[in-house]
Amino acid sequence: MQPRTPLLLCVLLSQVLLLTSAEDLDCTPGFQQKVFHINQPAQFIEDQAVLNLTFSDCEGNSKVHYEVSSPYFKVNHDGSLVALKNVTAVGKTLFVHARSPHAEDMAELVIVGGKDIQGSLQDIFKFARTSPVPRQKRSIVVSPILIPENQRQPFPRDVGKRKHNPIKSGLLLNEAITADLNPCLTITMI
Repeated sequence: MQPRTPLLLCVLLSQVLLLTSAEDLDCTPGFQQKVFHINQPAQFIEDQAVLNLTFSDCEGNSKVHYEVSSPYFKVNHDGSLVALKNVTAVGKTLFVHARSPHAEDMAELVIVGGKDIQGSLQDIFKFARTSPVPRQKRSIVVSPILIPENQRQPFPRDVGKRKHNPIKSGLLLNEAITADLNPCLTITMI
């Protein structure tokens, strides 16, 4: 037996099992078509159906919720994609995500002749990669507090200052390390 023979047998067996189990199922949950092609019109007109999507959760399609990647479109309960307002450019692709308690799937809508929108996600990621300034996490600048573990008295020692600003509705406390005021609060170290 060659080294590839067991692997080949496993692949063939899995394909046979997959085909036999697919014959047992009458319904496949999700979109019946995963990729749709739409020609870019001069303008997407408000409340006019652009495309009919077919989604099935194999349980009667109760409580199906659709989400569209563009804020200019929505999907009605019957599966029709409509524009929310008159739009001329929406980009090259849209994604529709359908979710029900029994199934979840995503379909891609490719707009043939569509152009990338300025400030799209690709532009943002491209700028992040080509930016000369490296990204940094924010840091809090605090002056170092140098108190050795075996330091002698006097205790308690003042290590910070606290200032407060009274307001009519109550007392708002702003804690800050400041050098221009004497400490208002003594912090006791135990």
